[in-house]
Amino acid sequence: MKPVMVIGSGLAGSEAAITLARLGIPVDLYEMRPLKMTPAHRTDKPAELVCSNSLGSRMVTKPKGLLLWESLMMGATLPRLAIKSMVPAGGALAVDRNIFASLVEEKIKEYPQIQWHREEVREFDTDRFTIVAAGPLLSSDLANYMGSLLGEDFLHFYDAISPTVVADTIDMNYAFWANRYENGEGGDYLNIPLSEEEYYSFVEDILSARRHAHHDFENIEQFFERCLPIEEIASRGKLALAYGPMRPVGLIDPRTGKRPFAVMQLRKENKEGTLLNMVGFQTGISHTDQIKIFRKIPALRHAEFARLGQIHRNTFINAPRVLGESMSLRCCKNVFVAGQLSGTEGYLEAIMGGFWAAVSVFFKLHGLSVPDLPIFSMWGGLQRYLHDTTITDFQPMGSNFGLLPLPEKKMKKKERRLWQVRNTLIEMGRYVDTLKHLIGEVKK
Repeated sequence: MKPVMVIGSGLAGSEAAITLARLGIPVDLYEMRPLKMTPAHRTDKPAELVCSNSLGSRMVTKPKGLLLWESLMMGATLPRLAIKSMVPAGGALAVDRNIFASLVEEKIKEYPQIQWHREEVREFDTDRFTIVAAGPLLSSDLANYMGSLLGEDFLHFYDAISPTVVADTIDMNYAFWANRYENGEGGDYLNIPLSEEEYYSFVEDILSARRHAHHDFENIEQFFERCLPIEEIASRGKLALAYGPMRPVGLIDPRTGKRPFAVMQLRKENKEGTLLNMVGFQTGISHTDQIKIFRKIPALRHAEFARLGQIHRNTFINAPRVLGESMSLRCCKNVFVAGQLSGTEGYLEAIMGGFWAAVSVFFKLHGLSVPDLPIFSMWGGLQRYLHDTTITDFQPMGSNFGLLPLPEKKMKKKERRLWQVRNTLIEMGRYVDTLKHLIGEVKK
């Protein structure tokens, strides 16, 4: 059997290589560091954490904590190594970066099935089983090669991203569904009207807010004019937002029967409508200030954000258009994509991407498909998001409760979350038993 090629030894690549080796599959693991460094990395170690040292909450009632539980139940290796290298951080799974990376390196070297190559991959044989886990800072040569495979569907640029709100946390007493210039109920946009006083207060908050601390490798001036941050628009005049993304024309507030002074518009980000994107609200304001500012608006006072606005360099595939079955590319059935390059956000999400790609390769090598994930699964929700062809403006996503189904009957938010978690624990418990049984049968 020709070894599976794994490109990149970050979180996704390291997990993929270890998982394949544990399943008895030989691996050629490629890492260009230290021969060629990225602007963000400082060492040649695998799974180097270049930003925060926290993998998120350890509490199963939180989105990250639920994904952590799923990863441990399914048998991913890196979450266990993270727990071994944990440092005190309240309810969060924070790690000692050096210890964590060293443990991952030791684990990789334990497996004779893994051959570690310290060289840059600029292109590869698409007929060979390959997992591309090169991360958002992949080399320009590899990015160009991926672009040649995927054409215009491959995205790589400095981007400004709008926040995404978990739909059932919006106070609908202060919002209404409608399209511009249409009468009656319904519509594709959820509108949050602002009075003149609310609008000017919002603008002042935007102008005085702190900006996100960018890495020195991020040139934040290189974003597109079509997706200018709201703070940039606001700086051009106090009414600039009211004539831009917050323009109220063609809308009537059913509470007053009049056109509002300004309006925030949100539209569905997934086909279920459990996630809503704030249209035109891309921003580089610090995440802490974003939450404070947006929650001053009555409709968003209890809002949960699946994703906050950000401006950064991000390289990722347009997953809904290019992904086929189980993270493989439609154009190249034996090529799988994992980690941030696949369109997920977050450390745990990258680890699970590597694990899932490895399991998918294992099944495909034996002429089988991975059994479908249950609808109650945080990782299953992310998989459905990545494959949701109704998404027209795809942006990376991390774990959030908007990825899970909602109960049919009315419940308070805390009860809804517990209902979602309880169903996930039950369904994923059954799924993991099935998955492990199938893997055992294949390995016999």
